[in-house]
Amino acid sequence: MTESRFLNLLNGKNVVYITVKNEDYIRTKQIKSILSENAGNFAVCSSEKGNPISRALDIRKKLRDISFEGVDVMIVGFLPQLIWRNITDRVAGNSDITLVAEMFLSVFDTVVMDRKLVWKSGIIAHLCRNLDKRVVKEADLVITDTNADAEYFSKEFGADKDKFETLYLQADLEDLGDKPIDKKKSVEPKSVLYFGTGLPLQGTEYVAQAFKILAEEYGYKCTYIGGLKGMSRDMKRTLISCENRLVSKGKGCTVYHKWLDQKELYRHISEAAVCLAGHFDPGIDKADRTIPGKAMIYEALGKRMILGDTKANREIFRPDDRHIFVPRGDSGSIVDAVINADSQ
Repeated sequence: MTESRFLNLLNGKNVVYITVKNEDYIRTKQIKSILSENAGNFAVCSSEKGNPISRALDIRKKLRDISFEGVDVMIVGFLPQLIWRNITDRVAGNSDITLVAEMFLSVFDTVVMDRKLVWKSGIIAHLCRNLDKRVVKEADLVITDTNADAEYFSKEFGADKDKFETLYLQADLEDLGDKPIDKKKSVEPKSVLYFGTGLPLQGTEYVAQAFKILAEEYGYKCTYIGGLKGMSRDMKRTLISCENRLVSKGKGCTVYHKWLDQKELYRHISEAAVCLAGHFDPGIDKADRTIPGKAMIYEALGKRMILGDTKANREIFRPDDRHIFVPRGDSGSIVDAVINADSQ
């Protein structure tokens, strides 16, 4: 196994971890756990605001009260691009601080290529690219969540591959409590679950179409938790009509939850026979480079899962009876995979 430069940097050091994300996010918890095991001392600064811009503004205010005296390593996480200038201004002249950029997302890739919010040749796209490029250039080490993302950052923003290190996501199951899950006893027959925020790369339309077929034609209980972006109005209306209650769809039924707290979410996952991970959108390049965080939760819970056949997913998963790969953009393949997985 290759020695981790990241862990070596942290060993016994005084570390400040600043993330443009909330405290309970899977990546935040993972970094905190790593710091508790490796750093000498550490402090964490996060934000509970509702979106990246408001979180970045919140973090900028909090930076005024953070002392960087005696700090050896600073980790700037999730979207370091949004606060990078503020960080470098604060540590200007202190060459002893090692700057680690934990780049979970590319601003350019997310805003311009994934969500297509602006014209890719316009001024805003140019500014987004520069935000990414500056962080990659000025950081001493860049942490990504997949090798595919590291390769993308290296090529897109002109940085040496040696500047990157991959740190795969890991799920924190502390919210389940001390009582272990009885996986055989808790699984509900002919049940399938999906949760997600509704980002374009997730391919929610394909999930919704698969659920419709599974419920109406094959008698499945389908549980959908989360955002409805990226799907047709008819599909949205169908799911919203099922909110917090079972609605019969032919032989099966559907239940929809806008969102659940962590403990309740994990309970629903543990009871499902099959879970959908993703990413399923066929037209977004980012979907090919990113491992869904939910896949790590399913893995930790020992769940049988359906994965989009992507470069990133194949970095850590191999096809077997618990990891079923399907082509992206094909709801029929999702249906077939669920039925075949459930019969094993």
